[in-house]
Amino acid sequence: AHFKHKQMIVKQDQDEIQDFLRDASNMPGGHADRVYFPATEDDVIAALAECRELGLRVTVSGAGTGLAGGRVPFGGAVIATSQMKKIVSIDPQNLRAVVEPGVILGEFQAEVEQQGVFYPPDPTERTCFIGGTVATNSSGARTFKYGPTRNFIEALDIVLADGDRLKIRRGEHRAQEHHHGNALRLVTDRGREIDLTLPEYTMPRTKHAAGYFINPGMDAIDLFIGAEGTLGIVTRIEVRLLPLPEKLFSGIIFFPDERATLDFVEEARDRSREQGEYRGNAVEIEARALEYIDANSLELIRDEFPTIPEDAAGGAIWIEQETTDETDEALLELWYELMLKHNALVDTSWFAIGEEDQRRMRHFRHAVPEAVYEQITEGAQTKLGTDMAVPDSHFRELLAFYRDQFQMHDLRNVIYGHIGNSHLHANIFARGAEEFRTAKEVYNRLVDKALSLGGTISAEHGVGKLKTSYLAKMYGAEAIDGMRRLKLQLDPAGILGTGTMFDI
Repeated sequence: AHFKHKQMIVKQDQDEIQDFLRDASNMPGGHADRVYFPATEDDVIAALAECRELGLRVTVSGAGTGLAGGRVPFGGAVIATSQMKKIVSIDPQNLRAVVEPGVILGEFQAEVEQQGVFYPPDPTERTCFIGGTVATNSSGARTFKYGPTRNFIEALDIVLADGDRLKIRRGEHRAQEHHHGNALRLVTDRGREIDLTLPEYTMPRTKHAAGYFINPGMDAIDLFIGAEGTLGIVTRIEVRLLPLPEKLFSGIIFFPDERATLDFVEEARDRSREQGEYRGNAVEIEARALEYIDANSLELIRDEFPTIPEDAAGGAIWIEQETTDETDEALLELWYELMLKHNALVDTSWFAIGEEDQRRMRHFRHAVPEAVYEQITEGAQTKLGTDMAVPDSHFRELLAFYRDQFQMHDLRNVIYGHIGNSHLHANIFARGAEEFRTAKEVYNRLVDKALSLGGTISAEHGVGKLKTSYLAKMYGAEAIDGMRRLKLQLDPAGILGTGTMFDI
């Protein structure tokens, strides 16, 4: 069924590889001839060499928590990173750690926190591999304050499709302006120089995770973060850590109507951003998370949380802010004033400073996506979920458009997510083929609306294989051609991540 391959496990028995043919997107049709399980970088190079020899395309596989079908293979071989799971080093003094790609994010975070330091990126599904978070530039609730995974990646070891190696450290290689446009020079381990011509397009001014990261004067490392396994295979990752915050204050604040909710969020967001810019020592509102749970979402989890107030028609906002023994009372006061100003249901809202209460609040926030998932598995229905974000100034317009469309077509829906980044997940439930067709048409209109407002098709889940047509819609054929040319400069045979982001 499986055999050793110079010490590397390779499985070809179809029963044994089923788990590597899908991810959390439930995209159907995945198939592959074999799965390699490299334990070292040399194993990765050997697996790639064999795939080149046999003419097999290669899909790199993380933990399978992705939501865009990127890990679903359509033929060829899978290179699974699950055996590359060493935490190589944690250096709390210099705030750095080195890990292999198969390290589980939640386990790594628990490990560093025991040493008094902290790694902020926090996608909902912490069972993901750190390699997967680099491939998709993952983000989560704390992205509001700290930004996505990209902001914490200091160095990468990468194996290219031809087996050559790159070691890239932040700050060492930047794109230069040339008469042909933006160019980036990379030097491999063997001393080979690769001159990349970067495609020309402007990324939206939002949280964004769709297509290659391209900016004038950009750092070379940023090209590989969020490249979804199409440019090379990451074999080692150096991350930046932060000192662990002393304490945390959090609240789940309920509102009587949506207007009150949005007014509250806007003021909390703007005040937090000012603090982020000036970092004054005065006690001020500086949220690290601002998350939205709409009224439909609350209905979905009301049985599990019977103390949700009946009159919370405006849904809820989950807030988190870092604090200390000296500042927590003054902070509580500030948030309290802000809630009163914006009509929050203060008496029935929930607040937490202790560890146990914090955990309950996070459980509450994560109960919504879990309940959505249960809806699909229990009732015979499908779900379409949005991942668009728009500039803050257009957020209300997009949300109103979502609401109108769902009402007009009588579609069951729940909306929740990262409202601090003007980025929400609207989930549409469809029963039967007819309703699914309607939902799909509505979904397309939502994408068009977000793009017309200067937004992105994907703020965090990536393009994978599910959203390639939306990426083309967002950037146009010329930009996609530029991405394709860039990929082929690093992977001339086009074998890595075939069908992810765009067709080769």
